[in-house]
Parts: sequence; structure tokens; C-alpha cells
Amino acid sequence: MADSLLDPQEVEAFARGLWILTTADGEAHASEQALIREFLADTGGVVSWEQVTAGDFVPVDVADALQSTFLRRVFMKAAVALVHADGVYTDKERQMVGEFAQVFGMSHTEFGELEQAAKRVDLAAAE
Repeated sequence: MADSLLDPQEVEAFARGLWILTTADGEAHASEQALIREFLADTGGVVSWEQVTAGDFVPVDVADALQSTFLRRVFMKAAVALVHADGVYTDKERQMVGEFAQVFGMSHTEFGELEQAAKRVDLAAAE
């Protein structure tokens, strides 16, 4: 089992929050699902795929679980990188990422800076 710096509730919040984003436009692309599954494996498998894909989770739940500014910023970077992973950033994905930024209390400037930094992340190269 891998050592994770995140507690199980934080792992669940990250994975379920990312799932919310991947399904924002109606369909979770295979590459997006694979990245979430890899995250789950890297964090020690404390959260099941069934937990991740359960439908009763919203952005405010992620905010409740990720209390620190650091974790919220890491989540937002991962979120933006993830929605760009399939090469298409839909209006619905952009709206959902914005909803996360809002519940995290991020300013437009802070969100814009994070979005620009995350766009430069090539998740495929990290494999």
C-alpha cells in the first residue's frame, strides 16, 4: 500500500471532485477516468471506484473536506489539468471549475493564475 499525505476523506474529496468535473459535460473520457484511477492507486487504494462515482457529491462537499488553502490550490491545479487532458475544455467543464473556485473562495485573479499554470501541465508526460 502506498503512503499518502492525504487522509482518506481528502483522497475521497479529491477523487470525487475530479469525477464531478469529468462528468460535467455528460461523459467521462477514458483518459480522465484513467487519471483518477491512477490517483486512487497512488494514494493507497483507501477509496474505491464505486465511492468515487457515487452521485451524491457536490463542489461544496469538496470544500468542506479540503480545508487548507494549499490542498484547495492543488485540487484546482489538478482539476484544470484534468479537464484539459482529453484536449477539449467544454463550457460545462469551465463552469464547473469556476464553481469549485467560488466555493473555495478564490478571487478571479487567483483562479486565473492557477488556470494558466495548470494549462501548462502535461498529464500524459507524467505517466
